[in-house]
Amino acid sequence: MSKRALMISVLGLLFGVLAHGSAPVWVIDLNDVIEASSARYLSDSLEKARTSDVPLVVLRIDTPGGWMDSTRDIVKDILASPVPVAAYVSPEGASASSAGTYIVYASHVAAMAPATNIGSATPVRGDGEAMEPNMERKVVNDAVAQMRGYAELRGRNIDWAEKTVREATNLTASEALEQNVIDVMASDIGGLLAKVDGMTLTTKAGSVTLATEGSEHEVITNAWFEHSSVKTLLDSLGDSLWWVIGIVLVIGEVVLPGTFLIWFAFAAFGVGLVGLVFDMSGMNQVIVFSLLSFASLSLGYLMRKRRGDPEAPAFADRTQAYMGKTYTVVEAIENGQGKIKVGDSVWLAEGEDCPVGGSVKVIDSRGNVLVTEIVPPDESASN
Repeated sequence: MSKRALMISVLGLLFGVLAHGSAPVWVIDLNDVIEASSARYLSDSLEKARTSDVPLVVLRIDTPGGWMDSTRDIVKDILASPVPVAAYVSPEGASASSAGTYIVYASHVAAMAPATNIGSATPVRGDGEAMEPNMERKVVNDAVAQMRGYAELRGRNIDWAEKTVREATNLTASEALEQNVIDVMASDIGGLLAKVDGMTLTTKAGSVTLATEGSEHEVITNAWFEHSSVKTLLDSLGDSLWWVIGIVLVIGEVVLPGTFLIWFAFAAFGVGLVGLVFDMSGMNQVIVFSLLSFASLSLGYLMRKRRGDPEAPAFADRTQAYMGKTYTVVEAIENGQGKIKVGDSVWLAEGEDCPVGGSVKVIDSRGNVLVTEIVPPDESASN
């Protein structure tokens, strides 16, 4: 083999190794209503993409729209991203309606699959009701300014950007490409990466020339909890949420005695206390609550057993242990409803009218309500 052929072979092998070792393109799905959890999901993903040296992030969009504040947060993250972002309306039949249109316009690359549509960017109230005219004018003008700004930044159709906000107009993929609303139309991710190859884009890190043809791509997925409304609620309210939950559970125990809600309340208060010392994510808060709930329930059960309380049945059949036993009325049973003392708990009761201090026998149960009958005076009551 000649030296020239040997050098070509070595260089080819080297470039092949380098290409194989480069980070793949990331594909992130935005396929639901745009809300706070969506914004957090994307923000976290873009940050990880930056630290992972990802060459391009593809946002695969199929959304009916969403909240304006969350859309603004997503757009801010895209504009500030050193990693180029390609908004790709896909698969066929998908749409980038309302909030999705803003995200497509703000992205470094705008792309659509065939048989998709974009538009209807007019702001509306979350409850579907009409806005007061002056307020509507302010909101619409603000949205128009946003869209025109994104269009100017990315060199896209400014007139249509305003029109879709004011008139809720829509375009198909081919129409959007023809009218300079998008840059590329592609049937799949592979086709998209081939068509954007060689594009030079301006990011916060400077100019970036894409070399994506033939690149591998990886779909980035998070567990449902990580971008769910539950996580948003937990993270936004923080430790105070658990104190509120604890108080609600205490009230629930008072209203529905004997339901063991008090033990879950102790667990909620425990999470609140732990949160004062440690900064926990939403998922960790749920895990700690689950562990403390189990420990609290177990401790409560053992305490009642240790002191010989005969009214400490297994959780699943606790009302069965009360059948045939006699208890004291602590809140008069009137019109068929009242309360009785069972061990150290107070239970709702149904049955014949009986005054406070009277004795009744449990003969049945309906959920957390004990059905009773009056005990004759000559029989002793147990409580």
